[in-house]
Amino acid sequence: MQNFIKVCLLYIYSKGKVVSMPMDRYRGISLQRELVDEIEQYIKDHPEAGYKSLADFVTEAVRKRCEELQILGPKPIVHPVLEHFNVYEDHVTIVDRKRERLVDVYFRNNFVHCQLCGERNCEHVRYAIQIPKVQRILEEKGLTVKPNGRIEPKTVLY
Repeated sequence: MQNFIKVCLLYIYSKGKVVSMPMDRYRGISLQRELVDEIEQYIKDHPEAGYKSLADFVTEAVRKRCEELQILGPKPIVHPVLEHFNVYEDHVTIVDRKRERLVDVYFRNNFVHCQLCGERNCEHVRYAIQIPKVQRILEEKGLTVKPNGRIEPKTVLY
């Protein structure tokens, strides 16, 4: 990332030289002397611009260019493809971002059933039975879900 910013700086300002600050948080870059002289003269001639130093000017210029290139800024939030939305008496609602819709997975007639896929063992069913709240409810009722989607009492081995 730092090398990319350095390349951007050199691309934006192809003249002059900036002297680096000897601190851990800072890195030095090189600009052609003529560009640096012009910027320093601008800073002297225009105190109303608010630049206190060459570093202030260059930092703002780099930030603006990085914003234009969308290098800086908030990173996009990555949401899971499937997400638990709510648990009801007889079903679970799941957000399916791949299909951009809500999907209901029902627990009826001793089977788990996906309303969207019409399946007993699709990705929605597999996700639903892994939701901790659903697992707690099934556990409290002494039930388990078999690979074929059938809901059965847990077998107790003595």
